[in-house]
Amino acid sequence: MRSILFTAAGVGLLLLTAYDVYATVLHARSRYGPVGERLNRTVWRVARAVAFRLSRARRHHFLNGVGPVLMPLLIGTYIVLLVSAFALVYYPRMESQFVASRRAPGSLGFIDALYFSGVTLTTVGYGDTVPQSAQMRLVALIESAMGLTLVSLSIAYLISVYNALGHKRATALSLYQQAGEGADAAGYIAHHFVEGRFTGLREELRTIARDIQLLLEHHVEHPVIHYFHPQEVYKSLPRILFLLLESCAVMRACLDTEHYSALLGYPEVRTLEANAKYVLDELVNSLDLERRSRARDASHDGAEEDERRWRKRYVQTLERLAAEGIRVQPDREAGWLEYRAQREEWESKLRRLALYLGYDWEEITGDRDLEYAADEKKEEPRATTLG
Repeated sequence: MRSILFTAAGVGLLLLTAYDVYATVLHARSRYGPVGERLNRTVWRVARAVAFRLSRARRHHFLNGVGPVLMPLLIGTYIVLLVSAFALVYYPRMESQFVASRRAPGSLGFIDALYFSGVTLTTVGYGDTVPQSAQMRLVALIESAMGLTLVSLSIAYLISVYNALGHKRATALSLYQQAGEGADAAGYIAHHFVEGRFTGLREELRTIARDIQLLLEHHVEHPVIHYFHPQEVYKSLPRILFLLLESCAVMRACLDTEHYSALLGYPEVRTLEANAKYVLDELVNSLDLERRSRARDASHDGAEEDERRWRKRYVQTLERLAAEGIRVQPDREAGWLEYRAQREEWESKLRRLALYLGYDWEEITGDRDLEYAADEKKEEPRATTLG
């Protein structure tokens, strides 16, 4: 009976670990297996709670180290689980089916089972403890094969994750340079306005729409990427999504619709807007942010303050575009209503995503101060008193 119970526990733990490795490494989906998912979210929740007690610069520096730690931590967890699972199978058979040098017969215990399981999984094989039965030799062979497989899969997984992170950084840097090294969507649009007309904007919109689709696929295939927190805010996914969604809102609400009817009729504009909203929805759903954040976040200023921020941003955007020689919406009030509707549609979701990933909303958008969104070292702005 004792042998059956330990064997059943070991096999159950082994199956759980194998399923988690399959769900995490081999199967592309937006969540890990049960072990990896709980581990990542627990570590991130604790790290985030600590980080938001620090200054802005220290918070980003602290969170920047979490992602690289999660992957070896997960691999180490798999090793511990596999060693423990096989040790549970070996333990009731240590006295009868194993021989250890320099140990008296009948004195082998659970520590010896753990030791033998560990050196077998890692293929060290010192040879001081040897299985005597054919069944235990076969189990040891299976364990060593699983150890080699785990190491191979881990290396391949690490390489693919860092390749995906490189693509994300390249996309973010391209947007950063075009948006005036900040969160300036008007600057991003004006960057393509040369000699009285838009040049290369259509191709840019097509390229960036494809890039964010790839970013979503990377996050689906490797959910650990959620927790790689760039120290530079412009490299973050919330900033990327904000710039794209804000740019689409600006093109719809701030440009002269008659004069730039051809631009606004580009399918690339509609495609980019649809892709950005889809990526945002998928990320929010995969992280359960809708369910977790039913109540309004404590940092949210309310609908009246939202309108103040949006109105200020709208006016600044019109002025910025006009200064570049771009014709703006002649009906300012109609443009404002369109701009507000666009921000209302996606801002609450993007705000939750940004806060969950460790960013202040203001440093993502720069709605109160564009310089704050551009300068990574600038101190946090003080809250203003509303009249």
